[in-house]
Amino acid sequence: MEEKIFGRTMEYYKECGCNHTAAEIHSQPGLWRKTAEMMEGRKEEISRFMDQVMSVENLRIVTAGAGSSAFIGETMQYMLAKELGIRIDNVHTTDMISAPDGVLFDVPTLLISYGRSGESPESSAAVSFAENRIKTIYHIIIVCDGESRLAKCAGEKEKSLVLVMPEGSCDKGFAMTSSVSCMSLATWCLFHYKELETYTAYLRLLADYMEKEMGKLAAGAEKIAEYDYRRIIWLGTGALKGLAREASIKSMELSDGYVHAGYDAPMGFRHGPKTVINDETITIHFLSNQDYSLRYDIDFAEEVIREKQGNLIVTVGEERTKNMLTGEDVKVTYTIPQELPEVSEMGAYINCLVFAQLLSMKKSLKLGFTTDSPSKKGDVNRVVQGVVIYDL
Repeated sequence: MEEKIFGRTMEYYKECGCNHTAAEIHSQPGLWRKTAEMMEGRKEEISRFMDQVMSVENLRIVTAGAGSSAFIGETMQYMLAKELGIRIDNVHTTDMISAPDGVLFDVPTLLISYGRSGESPESSAAVSFAENRIKTIYHIIIVCDGESRLAKCAGEKEKSLVLVMPEGSCDKGFAMTSSVSCMSLATWCLFHYKELETYTAYLRLLADYMEKEMGKLAAGAEKIAEYDYRRIIWLGTGALKGLAREASIKSMELSDGYVHAGYDAPMGFRHGPKTVINDETITIHFLSNQDYSLRYDIDFAEEVIREKQGNLIVTVGEERTKNMLTGEDVKVTYTIPQELPEVSEMGAYINCLVFAQLLSMKKSLKLGFTTDSPSKKGDVNRVVQGVVIYDL
C-alpha cells in the first residue's frame, strides 16, 4: 500500500501539482536532525567565529533577507532578545539596496544574510552595499544552496562564516517551507553556541515531537481549509508576530492572491486594522507559550469572539490553552517538549510555522491551484526576477 502524507497518497499530490510542497513540509523533522548534525560537525569553527565577533565592542547585529528569508529575522529578533538579551535589527535586503542611507551605518556590524536559493539579486547586492559603507563588518551567511552567488560572494570575505543547510532544504516548490524552518533552527543554535550540544539535542527532540504532532496539525488545517474565506489575518505576539508575517505571505503565494492576507500583533490590530474583518474574513490567533504575552492574546481573542458575526475565528496554541477560550470555530493545539527552556518561544514557533504551511497548502488544493507553481500569469517566481541594482 502506498504511503500517505497528510492523509493523501503522493499520486494525489502529483496530480494536483503539489508533490514538492507536500513532500517538503513532511520532510522537515528529518532535515532538522541533519541541521543539528551539521552544526555539531562545525562546532569548533562556529565557536571561534562567534567568540571573535561577539567580543566586538558596540557591535550591531543585523539580520537580512527578502520575503520569507526576511521574516526569519523578524522572528529571531524577538526570540533571541528574550532568551539572551541580544538586540538585533532586522533589515530587509530590499530596503538595504533601495534606501541604504536609512539602514546602513558605519558601526561595527555582524550581518546575517538568509537565502533559500541564494540567487536573489538583492542578497549579494546587500552584502556589497554593506561592505562599501561599513569599515568593520562580519558576515554570517545562512543559505540552502552552497553553490549560490550569495554563498560564494560572502565566502570570499575574510571575516565570514557560511552555513549551508542540509541537502533537501532548498525547496523545489514555490513557497519556502523546509528552508525557513532549517534556517531558523540553525540561527537558534548559532547564538547558543556555548551550549551547542544542548540545543542540537533540542532540535532532535522537536523533530521527534513534530513527527507525532504533524498529523493533528494537518487535520486542523484540512478542516479550516473547507471554510469559505477570502481574507485571512494572522495574529501573534513577540516571535509569533514575525511568524504571522511569514504565514500571511504563504496564504497569498499558494492561492495566487485569491486569499488576501494580513498580519499583526493582537494589541496592534485593534488600532485600525481590525476594520478589515467582515463575513469573508478568518482570523488565526497564535497563542503565545509565554504567560505574560498569552494574557494579551487571550484578551483579544475573547474580544473578537464577543463581536463575532459571519467571520471565522481559529486559535492555535499549546495543549494547556485548550480550555482558556470558548466560541472559536476551530481550536488547534499542539504539545511542546517539556525539556525546552521555559523562556523560549521556539516550541510554539515551530508548531505554528508547520501549521501555517499546512493550512496554506490545504487551502491552495481546495481552491484548485497548482500549489508547486501557483502563479497562473507567471509574474511571480520562485527566485525573484526583473530586479535592477543601481550603483551607489
